[in-house]
Amino acid sequence: MSDIKQALETAFDGEPPLTLDVPKIMKAGKRRVAVRRAVTGVAVLVTVTAVCVPAMLGSSGGGGSVEVGASSASPPLTTAAPPSSPADEPRVTHTTKPGADVPSMPLPQPPRPVTDERAEQLTALLAASGALPEGAQVGPIAGDPMTPWTFAASGTQYKSVTDVTTAAGRGMVLIYLMPGNPPKCEPGCRVFRQPDEREVFVSTSEWNGIRLTLVDVAIPGGRVHVQVSNSSDKAVGDGGQPLTEDQAVKLATIPGLTF
Repeated sequence: MSDIKQALETAFDGEPPLTLDVPKIMKAGKRRVAVRRAVTGVAVLVTVTAVCVPAMLGSSGGGGSVEVGASSASPPLTTAAPPSSPADEPRVTHTTKPGADVPSMPLPQPPRPVTDERAEQLTALLAASGALPEGAQVGPIAGDPMTPWTFAASGTQYKSVTDVTTAAGRGMVLIYLMPGNPPKCEPGCRVFRQPDEREVFVSTSEWNGIRLTLVDVAIPGGRVHVQVSNSSDKAVGDGGQPLTEDQAVKLATIPGLTF
């Protein structure tokens, strides 16, 4: 054993002694720790700033702007409120919860309130219009509480729902005074100009034996919409529609039929 120990000592004879400068190592370690802490602190500060600034900007509540980091050397950072919409423009409110229902768009408001008194005046206009052909018979629609050939105030519109029987056939005649934008000519419609320069939009369709005529004409603040079909009480009539296209146009353009 002593021979082996002596041989190892001889083999490493002359090597420089291994020295550890403990103070120097501790000093270098402290410097690295200090640098690392400084870098970490800057990273945290940047992250907090990135989160807080948008939150602050978004908390203005739409009532102006929020000033961030104001100083005499540089102008403040502000966020402008979105431009306001016209008071009568309908809005759609979206919810931030995924999968939640979106409230429906509110109906446009008529130029003046819808009242029962005005509905009676419109009923008188309808009765005196002569829009129905001679010998026409009117009646209620089964299951509908409305009195035939009258107008009723309903929400933001006036409506009339009537079962009509003429020599041409039997069916349903609906008249609406609806607020909103003027009517547009959809694909397939035809446009007729009245003596008073108003444009009347007419379209016809047929499906499973049910024939439908639609007439629209602009009025101040909305439109008059007329539907004439050869079906009533959810059953298809044996004959044709109770009113011709010209008679439906005459109905939609009754003088004084406005809000």
